[in-house]
Parts: sequence; C-alpha cells; structure tokens
Amino acid sequence: MKDLKQKYIGCAVLLLVSSLIVKLIGAVYKIPLTAFIGATGRGYFNTAYNLLMPLHALIMGALPVAFTHLVSKRLEKGGGKGMYKLKKAAAAVFFSAGALGCAAMLLLAVPYSKAVGMPKCLPAVFAMAPAVFFSAGAAFNRAFAEGHMDMTATAVGQIAEALFKTVFGLLFSKYVMGALYSRFLETGAVLGTACASQTQALSAIYPYTAAAAVLGAAVGALLCWVYCSAYVRIRYSPLYPRASGSVTPEIKELLKFSLPIAVSTLIQSGSAFLDNASVQYCLSLCSAQSLSQAYSQCLMISGTQQSDLTTYVYGLFSAANDIKMLFPGLTMALGAAAVPALTGAYESGRHAQFSSLLSGVIKYTCVIACGGGFFLALAARQVTGLLYGSENADIVLGCTPLVRLYGIFMLLFCLAGAAVYSAQAVGCASKCVPYFIAAAVLRVGLNFALVSNARFNIYGAAVSDIAAYLVILAGCLVALRRVCGARIAFFSSVLKPALCAAAACAAGRAVYVALFDFSSNAAFTIVFGVIYTVFLTIFVLLSKTIDISELKMLAASKKTA
Repeated sequence: MKDLKQKYIGCAVLLLVSSLIVKLIGAVYKIPLTAFIGATGRGYFNTAYNLLMPLHALIMGALPVAFTHLVSKRLEKGGGKGMYKLKKAAAAVFFSAGALGCAAMLLLAVPYSKAVGMPKCLPAVFAMAPAVFFSAGAAFNRAFAEGHMDMTATAVGQIAEALFKTVFGLLFSKYVMGALYSRFLETGAVLGTACASQTQALSAIYPYTAAAAVLGAAVGALLCWVYCSAYVRIRYSPLYPRASGSVTPEIKELLKFSLPIAVSTLIQSGSAFLDNASVQYCLSLCSAQSLSQAYSQCLMISGTQQSDLTTYVYGLFSAANDIKMLFPGLTMALGAAAVPALTGAYESGRHAQFSSLLSGVIKYTCVIACGGGFFLALAARQVTGLLYGSENADIVLGCTPLVRLYGIFMLLFCLAGAAVYSAQAVGCASKCVPYFIAAAVLRVGLNFALVSNARFNIYGAAVSDIAAYLVILAGCLVALRRVCGARIAFFSSVLKPALCAAAACAAGRAVYVALFDFSSNAAFTIVFGVIYTVFLTIFVLLSKTIDISELKMLAASKKTA
C-alpha cells in the first residue's frame, strides 16, 4: 500500500510541477497574443479549438486512459508479457484515430463555421487540423510511459509543447499582423479587399492572425510528438523485444476496453462542443442593442465594429474560460497520475487500498481547487489584469466578474475532472454515460434559456457550466461506489481543504490590508499570493489535511526516482 501511494505521490507531484510550468508559459503566451489579435481574434481562435475538442478528448483522453490501463494491467498480472504486440496494436489505433481526426477537421470546417455564424473562423480551423494527427503520436507514447508510472515523457513533453506553441504562435501571428497591416497602410486593402478604416482593416486581419497563432500550436504538438517518441524508444524498446504474429487480438482488446471510455468522453466533449457552439449561437439571438449596452464601455475601449459584436462578446467569454481552466488544468495531472495506481489497486482486488487512494486523489484535488479558486475569487481583477495587461483593458473590464464567479465554484470544476479520470481508470465509464447525457441536455437547454437573453448573456453560460459539472460529479461518484464499493472520507478529503482555504483567505486578506496597498496588478498578485499561500500551507499542515507522512513519501519517491 505504502509503496503504491508513494509512487502515486511522486508521479502526481511531477505532473503538477510540469502543469504549473505549462500554465505559466500559457500566461506569458496570452498577454502578447491577445495584444495582437484582440478579443475578436480570441473569438476566432477559440472557435477553432471548439471543433478540435471532441477529437482531442478522444485522442488525448479516452484512448490514452485505455492504453495506460492495459499496460499497467499487463505489468501487474504478467510482468509485461506480450507488451510489444500491445504497443504495436496501440500504435495502429492511435495513428488511425489521428488521421481520421485530421480529415474530419478539414471536412467539417466549412459547415461548422457556417453553423456557428462565424465564417471568418475558417482559416483557424484549417490551421488546427494537423495538430490532431501530431497529438495522436504524442499521446500514444505518453500513455505507454504512464502505464509504467513514468510521467517524465508527459511532463517534459507538455512543457516542450507549450514552449514551442508560445514561440511559434507569437512569431507567426506577429508576422501576419505586421505584413497585412503594413499592406493595408500602403494600399488601403487587406488581401485584395478594400477597407475604409483601420477598424475595418483589423476586422479583416484578425481571422488570419488567429490562424497563424493556431498554426504555432500545431508546430508545438509536432515537436512534442518527436520528443515523446524518442524518449519511449530509448527507454523502453530494449525491455520488450520484437515479437512476430498478428496483433488483431490486442487491437480488439484495446478497442473493447476503450469503447465505453470513448463513448463517455465523446459525450462529455460533445457536450462541451455543443455548449460553446450554443453559446455562440444564443449570443446571436440576443438583442444587439441590449448586448451593446451591456458591454458599451468594452466596445468603446476596443473600437470593435458592430458586425463583430457577437464574436467579441464570445471572445470575452473565452478569455474568462481560459482563466477558469488554470486550476482544473493542474488537477487533471492528479487524475492522470492516478490511472495506473488505481488500476493496480483495483485489478489486484485491494478494495481498501483503492478507497484510500481515491480519497487521496480527491483530497489533493480539493486542496488545489479550494486554494486556487478562493484566491481567484478574491483577486479576479488583478489576475485578469496581469494576464491581459493594460493593452487589453476592455477584456479585463468585460470578464472580471465572470472570473470571480468561476473562482467561487472552482472546487466543482476540479472535482468533476478527478472523478471522471477515476471512473475511467477502473473501467466503469459506461456507468457514467447517462449522467453525461443528462449534463449535456441540461447545459444546452440552460444556454438557450439564459444566454439568448441579453440580460444574462455569457453569465448564463456560467450557470449552465456549474449545473452540468454538478451532474457529472455526482454520476461518477455514484458509479465508483456501485462498481468498486469505493468509500470517500468526505470530511478529511473535501471539507477540511475548503475550511483551510477559507481561513487562509480571511487571514491573508487581513494581513495584506494591514501592511500593504499596491496598485500594480503584478505586485498585488505576488504579495497577496505569497501571504495567502503561507497561511494555506500552515492551516493544511496544522489541521493534518496533508500529513507529514505524505511529505516523507514524496521525499522518498524523489530518492528512488
């Protein structure tokens, strides 16, 4: 028990650190990128990502979880017997999925852009297509290493991908913006289309700067694949010698186990896709006059054309959503690291150990979710200002209240992700499907009821998100209880982290008000963040929410790594 938990803690911390680095790189990326493409360009950028999401969830979520499970299961049962053939079978499945996903992006680009009422997003969708194939290659290698409870490929790979995405995305978008804007100043036209003003010219340029940024993300995915492939080949190829014979049984085994995970994942990601698409569509149903009045200051600051109103407001929603995903992005690392550990405990029939591990996953998730969410709720304006800067004051003004709302409900968003990973790890994803369907229907229904009303607009989307995540969390926990008999220590795993975070907020705020008064967003975020983190750490340790023995396990895992 101790050895498995020690391995899990070591893997989870490695992925947490790498995820934190990725988030920091992403923050650095968004500031200049948003300066280049504005909220309108962000609308096109995120519209392209919305089409990618279901394919990305299948290739980076469902298939890797299934492959990791089978690799871990083989190591648990037979010490890796037949691993070469399983790896060969998985390669065929992953690369087929990548090729089909890339083709689907290209085929769906035109009808999708018309359906959401944003034909200008077409260049970004086309630029996104190659990333599907490259991501499949990286996911295959990362999942194989994760099955050995080796998170190095995943950790380094995602940092490399984020870094190269930032470098190439900014380079490409800056070059395109400069070239097209210079051409407009010389000729009064953008790609042959005459523009009467700078506002019209920027409206014509933004779709191409967004596409250039997306192309940078595709380059990042390619280089991540190159690294992960080299890592797995060097480290694991000598361990599993080539074996002849058909791999059809292994392909069937992988597809059989991955099918319920794929179905549940596609329903989830399809729900997210329909959510974003319905938000875009429902915004177009709002009274243009009322929507303009709601964001009049933002529109005045940004100089956005009335014809780009819906795209602009959706861009504000996307900017807030990016901040919302900062902490779920971190806690996903806990879920990914838990897959081989939970699989090992479940397959060996150690139900008490399984419940203990699951409670640990939930507890660590709650510490990060409550700690991060409460901080975000208190410092929403400063964090938003730090990420988007003075050059995008309209975005800060437009999405700060939404970011604060997301911070309050951060625990729900993070816990739902951890519960989904845990359910998939033990093969009970099919039991969660009815809940995912119910969440999808609820989400879209609430969007049509609320977002189409200019009084609620993008805040209606937040309400639908909260309701859907609540249904998903409840469904996964019920499935885990029924299939695995899992018992979660609610007080120590959920309530204590929340109380510690609330106490840290109160104490940190009191100390900051008494001693400091910074007007700079960066100074406030750093100073208040440090004070808050110190108090949170003290309360977490004093309350034994995280025990000293767990820190000793972490130290031991580093020594044996």
